[in-house]
Amino acid sequence: MADTRTLILVLGMHRSGTSVLTRVLNLLGADVGEDLLEAQQGVNARGFWEHRELVPINEQLLSALGRKWYDFLPLPSQWWSENSISDLEQQAESFLRSAFAADASLAVIKDPRLCLLLPFWEVAAQKAGWNPVVVLATREPGEVSASLCRRDPLTEDSANLLWLRYTSDSEKASRELPRSSADYAALLNDWKAVLRRVGEGLAITWPNDLDETAEAIAEAIDPSLCHQEQQEAESGGGLHDMTAQAYSLLHSGKLEVAALDAVWQDYERLLEDGQVLAESLARTNRRLFAINNEMQILGDDYQRALDVIAEKDGQQEKLAGELAHAHSIIDERDAQIKELSSDLEYARSVVEERDSQLQKLASELEYAVSIVEERDAQLNHAAVKIVRKLFAVDRK
Repeated sequence: MADTRTLILVLGMHRSGTSVLTRVLNLLGADVGEDLLEAQQGVNARGFWEHRELVPINEQLLSALGRKWYDFLPLPSQWWSENSISDLEQQAESFLRSAFAADASLAVIKDPRLCLLLPFWEVAAQKAGWNPVVVLATREPGEVSASLCRRDPLTEDSANLLWLRYTSDSEKASRELPRSSADYAALLNDWKAVLRRVGEGLAITWPNDLDETAEAIAEAIDPSLCHQEQQEAESGGGLHDMTAQAYSLLHSGKLEVAALDAVWQDYERLLEDGQVLAESLARTNRRLFAINNEMQILGDDYQRALDVIAEKDGQQEKLAGELAHAHSIIDERDAQIKELSSDLEYARSVVEERDSQLQKLASELEYAVSIVEERDAQLNHAAVKIVRKLFAVDRK
């Protein structure tokens, strides 16, 4: 496969470690594209490693076939030849042509829905110039069930039925393709051995050396992110035995097709024998998911309302602080005005005192002037008399 463009399709049930496996394959040199879904705390803190365009195509495809991702009922027979999905075929082919670097010789895509839709993507990959190969990602069904039930509104039985649907469809549809398997627990325990075996099974020489990428891979494979640990299975018959047997066959090394077929036939027979109950459970699951989605919307609305309230509280607190500051400035100005009023009152009293003094001085000046005038008058009167006397003497 060295001279071909190889596309690895990671096929695994939800909550089966497909994200970490895809990240590891990416670290080994498989291109994942640029436009990836963002990490989500509490669901996938390290990232999904799913291309943003891939999931909507799969969702539209399932919708066109009358299914949801959480439906365990089988897809219609020969569904990949339905006319209703022809536009999606072109969309998928276009996506696979443009999602990766032009010179990429090895790429990987991952979305749990691929388990249900492999025939569609096999054709799309080939038309886009890729050679499709498969890695079956497995994880102990009890861990998957516990993780699913923690995240989604599913019962344990529904989760087990869903695990069997995803696992059986992906295993049967990939038989004619080059394939290998990778178990989540084995990946956490000895990732080098798992990746060597996957590379050998797919005849792929990893572009990046295992030892050179060991530190980055060890960081990506973080056992602390595994929230459900494997427990010793209790033999409860029915679904428990069925999932346990299938899991044992899938991660034992060589895939025993005949033995797996026996399990898958038991599974389909179980659904057929209890068709009414199975369909009723499927409808109930749909209603539960619809209610869950409505609750999430309400929860989002409630959170947004809380955020708005918190924002308004912050604004109110800020305004209260500004108002208190304004009051302090007003109090300061009032004190200054009071002080200025006191100074003005004192100035007025001084002015009045000066006015009184000026008035008194004016009166005194007026009195002095009158005295001067009186004296002048007296002097003038005496002088006249003297002059008259002098004139009189001269005449004699």
